[in-house]
Amino acid sequence: SSRVLARSQRRRRLWGKQRTTPSRYPERAAMFGPDPQLGVSLKRRSAPRCADMRPQELAPAAGRVGMPSEALPSLRSPPPAGMQLPTLLGQRRQLLREQQEQEPLKLQSQRWHRQPALQRPEGRRQVAVVTGANRGIGLEIARLLRECWGFQVVMAARNERQGQAVARVVGCDFVQLDITDPASIARCACELSRRYGHVDVLVNNAAIKTRHDDPTPFVCKARDEVETNFFGTLAATEALLPLMRPGARIVNVSSSGGHLGLLWDDWRRSQFAAADTTLSVAKLSSLMKEFVRDVGASGSLAHAPAMDWPHLARGWPNTAYGMSKLGIIALTKVLARTLARLGISANCCCPGSVATGLNPGGFRTPAQGADTP
Repeated sequence: SSRVLARSQRRRRLWGKQRTTPSRYPERAAMFGPDPQLGVSLKRRSAPRCADMRPQELAPAAGRVGMPSEALPSLRSPPPAGMQLPTLLGQRRQLLREQQEQEPLKLQSQRWHRQPALQRPEGRRQVAVVTGANRGIGLEIARLLRECWGFQVVMAARNERQGQAVARVVGCDFVQLDITDPASIARCACELSRRYGHVDVLVNNAAIKTRHDDPTPFVCKARDEVETNFFGTLAATEALLPLMRPGARIVNVSSSGGHLGLLWDDWRRSQFAAADTTLSVAKLSSLMKEFVRDVGASGSLAHAPAMDWPHLARGWPNTAYGMSKLGIIALTKVLARTLARLGISANCCCPGSVATGLNPGGFRTPAQGADTP
């Protein structure tokens, strides 16, 4: 114990020498510099310039938060009489905090500068297709892709009349698409091929969600939500894949409700966790069909499942929407793994609790949710 104590004392003495005499260590000169107010050497959090910066060179840093530099007390100038340095630091932090609270919330997309129209190598503009884009998050995603990134945006929606009206206002193109109808998916793919010949970005945003107190039987809820959110997204993606070239992107809008923790059974959880390694699209589809089949085995018309329903004993959760989004997350991982050799990337994102028609009680705006993907 005495040997350990002596070693720690030597380290403290050595560290004190390094802090008080940085000139003896030239390799630390970029990180350490004397501070006349504190009397010791301070390590800069970020050293964009040399250690001997003058106070007037540090003043523009205050402007980055929208506050004039003269309103902030300088740490390099002598503190007022009777004011200690900790009080000065607290005053500076308080002024910064008040200024940030007064500023309106800025989205990441609003901090971006307007980007020039993106071009493919052959000189054509990049084409982005957004499903479910006639309202909510999909509408805001289409707006941001066009206004901030210069994409040729194609808004795809089931309601043709409403979609065309919204597309005219936003300044985007429109194509009718019902992801639950194979004929509509085929027509959409043919129309996109005829108009543009390629698709560079596909945002799978279209989805449905029923309220918990909806009187519709839970068996029907599970069938409709899985069919639309999972199998509809899969069908639309497979139909548009032939139009994608190396460098294209697939973005699936998912939810934090689709995490693996929904599956209480370890065996079920391992089946979906295999999406990173061995799970295939065919196997994943069979698992989603098995969930719908096990829910339907109850034969009940209740709008909410009971604890004695057979699907619970087989390791499935009591939420159809969460199960459909869990399938989307697993599908994204499988696509990312299998399409990497073609140069096509696949990602999913969670926009958070957004106030839309699917979630009226959300605390985020559609513009804030659209900023995530």
